[in-house]
Amino acid sequence: MIIDSHMHLVGSGWVRGKFLQSSARAFATRYNRVHGTKLTPSEYLDEVARKYIDPDGDELVKTMDKAGVDIAVIFGVDWAPVTGEARVTNREVNRHFAEVAKRHPGRFWPLCALDPRRGDVLEQAKEAIEEWGMKGFKLMPSAGFYPDDPVCFPLYQKCAEWGVPIMFHSGGWEIHWQYAQPMYIASAAEAYPDVNMVMAHAGLESWPQALLAASIMPNVYLDISLTGQWEYWLNPEEFYRWLRKLVDEAGPWKILFASDWPGPNSWTPLDKWVEAIKEPKTEIEFSPEEREIILGKAAQEAFGIPDDFSGSSHW
Repeated sequence: MIIDSHMHLVGSGWVRGKFLQSSARAFATRYNRVHGTKLTPSEYLDEVARKYIDPDGDELVKTMDKAGVDIAVIFGVDWAPVTGEARVTNREVNRHFAEVAKRHPGRFWPLCALDPRRGDVLEQAKEAIEEWGMKGFKLMPSAGFYPDDPVCFPLYQKCAEWGVPIMFHSGGWEIHWQYAQPMYIASAAEAYPDVNMVMAHAGLESWPQALLAASIMPNVYLDISLTGQWEYWLNPEEFYRWLRKLVDEAGPWKILFASDWPGPNSWTPLDKWVEAIKEPKTEIEFSPEEREIILGKAAQEAFGIPDDFSGSSHW
């Protein structure tokens, strides 16, 4: 079983322009480097990102099938405390993700994107988990909060009670880089050892911090999206050396295959990214068992995805 631990659906009106421009700045820079173009962030949004508008996940399922991906962990991003609510509110987007998962039984494992500073955070969280059947949470510290701030603790306590995980953006990339540093996520994981916490992108520029946390804390996991795909495009051997270090120090059960669909697909397409882990072309050795764990079994453990997941029986 292959599980992509980090995918986004894209819909019109789900986030506001400030967030789009921030993300587009980063992705346009790398897109231009890969393709030899000079797109502005606005041009990147119009000419590249717009192609991935697929709110119901129908086209994404086809792409997953082509790449051999069985299940995707999907979620949005709650940027409203920074930008204000978008035309489609964050609550409405979360509910849509839950409905999409039901639309495609057995293919999507939906997380609720939620900012812990919302005044009604626990009400929205309860609704998502207990009424809509969502499977955990996605938190975006770079929206301006530290993961170990006490404002987050009521949500973490509920996650412990529900037995659901949290995916954190970790490292830089957009704005407010300082908030999403792995050390703060590690502090939260230490305070709530019963809650599995995944550091998206393995901490990006701060990956050694993320690796240290994953190597010593039972409830910390790393997804290899973005950091891994960029390194793989730049220098495959450097990528495999990096991945080997992650596995050697933290163990394969802490390392999750992930693509951050759709952004990095523009330099490492999903089918090629799966192949890079499934059939690595390198003299650096990864055992079949290690590859199987990274491609799916570790995600099952981190997110609590059962072997018999087929959709309808798990809502």
